[in-house]
Amino acid sequence: MVTSVLSLAGIAFDSFSTPRRMPAGGNQAMVVHKLPGGGRVVDTLGPDEADIYWNGQFFGDEAYATALVLDSIRQSGQVVPLIWAGQYRSVIIASFNYALRREPVWVEYQIVCMVKSNPMAGVLGAVASSVESLVLSDLAVVSGL
Repeated sequence: MVTSVLSLAGIAFDSFSTPRRMPAGGNQAMVVHKLPGGGRVVDTLGPDEADIYWNGQFFGDEAYATALVLDSIRQSGQVVPLIWAGQYRSVIIASFNYALRREPVWVEYQIVCMVKSNPMAGVLGAVASSVESLVLSDLAVVSGL
């Protein structure tokens, strides 16, 4: 069975250590100004990526060493690449907890990655921005008539 590739900071997760689910997404950051009479003015500030978190287990001769490397990356606060299912994010490991089940070959872990940047987020935003500018220019032409 072929599994999707998951890589964090260059560490490839094998079919045993890859989680069953990888949440992604987030919110739109915005400020809402409430006006008298119930009106609103909304200022959108852009995407606010949610943390990406998962849990799993490492099994094999390198299980404990892999957990120690990920924990040292967490301690350093480095920005590292996270790649999965055709997605890419620059992340900081906000939380990494592990438990030894059978040292050194079986380690359970939980990880939370804070998204520093999502280079893929601008793709649709750029299209929407150009459509908005075209609509505004058309409105300007119509109001000039």
